[in-house]
Amino acid sequence: MSNLPLTQKVFTTSLTNSSLDITSSSGLKAISIFNASSTSGTVEGSLSVGGTASSAITIAESESYNVVSQGATVLDGITITAPSGCTLNITGLS
Repeated sequence: MSNLPLTQKVFTTSLTNSSLDITSSSGLKAISIFNASSTSGTVEGSLSVGGTASSAITIAESESYNVVSQGATVLDGITITAPSGCTLNITGLS
């Protein structure tokens, strides 16, 4: 069996005591966030729908959260926050 070439680039990081903003300039089409600690982290979008603003979603211990764009579009307006004592493992695909 031959190896197929990977045409998407992969971003990986562990986020602790900081935030990461995902903007369109990052070129990411998908992200996966896993909480590897007992302290909760959050993910928040920037879009308002029908007058309702986005609010932060909590990612508790051992929980995962995934976001995938549709078609050729890329993700934009997402803030991932890992407070003190929290470690969020993040993987992104371009």
